[in-house]
Amino acid sequence: MIYNPYIPLIEKFECSNEFSYLAEFYKNNESYTLIPPGTYEYKLFWKDVKDKCINGFTNSKGIRITGHHFFYLNFCRIQAKDDLIKKKVEMFPRFIDLDFEYFHMIEFCEKNEKCLTAVKGRRQGWSYKAAAICAWEFTFFPSSSSIIGAFFSSFSLETMRMTIENLNWLNANSEFAQARTPDLKEHIVGRYEATIGGIKVWKGTKAQVRSISFKDNPTAAVGKSASKLILDEAGVFPNITDTWGYTEPLIKAGSSFSGVAIVFGSSGDMDSGSKYFYEMFTNPSKYNMLEFNDPDNPAKKICYFSTA
Repeated sequence: MIYNPYIPLIEKFECSNEFSYLAEFYKNNESYTLIPPGTYEYKLFWKDVKDKCINGFTNSKGIRITGHHFFYLNFCRIQAKDDLIKKKVEMFPRFIDLDFEYFHMIEFCEKNEKCLTAVKGRRQGWSYKAAAICAWEFTFFPSSSSIIGAFFSSFSLETMRMTIENLNWLNANSEFAQARTPDLKEHIVGRYEATIGGIKVWKGTKAQVRSISFKDNPTAAVGKSASKLILDEAGVFPNITDTWGYTEPLIKAGSSFSGVAIVFGSSGDMDSGSKYFYEMFTNPSKYNMLEFNDPDNPAKKICYFSTA
């Protein structure tokens, strides 16, 4: 992993179990709190949790994780290997330094009008993290719009499925529940129909998440907007530079950026999948991406690379 100037420098992670204190409580009690619902203390509990999900959490050693990382660790479920039974099961994510780095980079992008392109190793859970970002955006930011795109619909729909499962978990286990209309595998909107004075109206946050395939159609998202734009499996995305040309305006308001794009793909797909993804990866400034020194040529800049 190359030097990363966009994240806090941590010499040693200590008391990292504290970041997942809510997940641990849930595992032991099948609930996030035993405080009686409807009480003042119950409302304060969920108000505090919401603040940590949005603004981040600092442990007893002064190490801070971002809000979306706190949300991911405590409210998202992933398929991972259980070391006791040696099989994959659904569980809360574990804290790992790669995720610490990832979510801090996303936060930097949010605050500095930048985007992230990454070449990464296989099985690093990037789709799970992208789904967590979309569920977080949908839950805490009214009128937000997240778009999950890929060349093949099977890739975008899989990340969309993960997003919906995160939201279903919230609906069943938290005070962040939202009705969804429509509630489809490719498009959800946080709203419900109500009648006021005999007139039907839409109420709710109106946040939405949409899955889009760009196969043979790089203009598929034209006319939409996005606070988060995910381009998944970029290594097998032959028209990704054309797609980027048409989709970059989705995350802009005039000449400034109002949203963040996260573009990622596996290193093993680079040769056979997309020379255009390689073009993006080696020209970060051209595409407004976070840039890093190329370890093979310090005079050059590349996007983020992780083989961990």
